[in-house]
Amino acid sequence: MEPATRTLAGLVGGVRDDQLAALADAWRAEDAWTGMTKAGGVDLPSELAGLVALDEVVVHGWDLAVASGQPYSVEPDLLDAVYGFVRTSAEQNPEGTPGLFGPPVPVPDDAPLLDRAIGLAGRDPGWRGDA
Repeated sequence: MEPATRTLAGLVGGVRDDQLAALADAWRAEDAWTGMTKAGGVDLPSELAGLVALDEVVVHGWDLAVASGQPYSVEPDLLDAVYGFVRTSAEQNPEGTPGLFGPPVPVPDDAPLLDRAIGLAGRDPGWRGDA
């Protein structure tokens, strides 16, 4: 197993640390969250695009960390934003959103917020990659 110090970018083929840093830097600019933008050929509010990008990093970061047996945590304010995003998605699409999320996995209301967010994203927070 790789050491726990391995970065997210190092776990994802073709993604470099500087690319993840550039993504984070781009979304630190206050004006990045206003107006409209285009992603994947779809016009959408910049605020939604930022949440989608954050969700991608947090949820797939969890996927990779768990699959490789590494600890994983998310800053509370970022986790709150992701939880709100996946909760809204699950409310609007209770059977999942093809291409984005599977059907929500039931998670106790008193479970840690990361587990609840992961469950709403269609993943079993108890999965450990060994099955």
